Amino acid sequence: MAALSSAEAERFRSFERRRHDEMAQSYHDFFSPITLHAIAPMLKAVRLARGQRLLDVASGPGALAAAAAQAGARAVGTDLSPKMVELAARTYPDVEFRVAEVEHLPFADGAFDAVACNFGIGHFPNPEASVAECMRVLKCGGHMALAWWEAPDKQRVQGLFREAIAEIGAKPPPDVPVGNSMLRFTDAGELRKLLEDTGLTGVVLEGITITHVVPDIETLWCGGLGSMAVTASAVTNQDATTQAAIRGAFERRAAAYKAGKGLALPVSFRIASGSKP
Repeated sequence: MAALSSAEAERFRSFERRRHDEMAQSYHDFFSPITLHAIAPMLKAVRLARGQRLLDVASGPGALAAAAAQAGARAVGTDLSPKMVELAARTYPDVEFRVAEVEHLPFADGAFDAVACNFGIGHFPNPEASVAECMRVLKCGGHMALAWWEAPDKQRVQGLFREAIAEIGAKPPPDVPVGNSMLRFTDAGELRKLLEDTGLTGVVLEGITITHVVPDIETLWCGGLGSMAVTASAVTNQDATTQAAIRGAFERRAAAYKAGKGLALPVSFRIASGSKP
């Protein structure tokens, strides 16, 4: 896949910063309970031990860094979005959080024993440069772990939205470069190659599937629109008629997951990890 131009990368970076600033609290309320499922296996994958220094890249509301700190690590979280960093610092006042862009981390070479990135890699305009920068701040012998989703047919929270948008034929949001693909690293081979090409050794991929329950279709619809930057913009950027058509297609698909008093949605993701020689 061709890399984005500098101008396209900056446009996407600005989009991500603005959208996550706008949805920091709603993301935390609706989507953080999904991403929390990756934290324990991520900390296991980086072999975190008490006293080690861990960097949580694209830390969002800060839960992974907080969990590492609670386990006895010296954790630091960074995020592109100032509002996300404000929320994380307010929620976890004993943990250090900084506004930082992943391609230009404000840390010395080899500053960390472990680096973790919980569902951030698909949001980076230049994944290769981003992982290389994470590798720079990781010490030799340290471990890195990245979590990312499996394909939409296995990650139904986002998948239901994506399929409804595709059915109606809605155009993508104008602020997202066409060369960017949120689905690239749903491919296990692409995810493994990213880590191995950066120089990590002993790369391992672990697949995890959970069931996420939401009370009803309205909660899922509103929660998704308040949490998923690119996907939500692909809906809200449309005219009212098109938005209504997407909502209808979405409701029809979501109804298939009704179970008991809510919707039981399969959510699958992978954790890729390796060590710096």
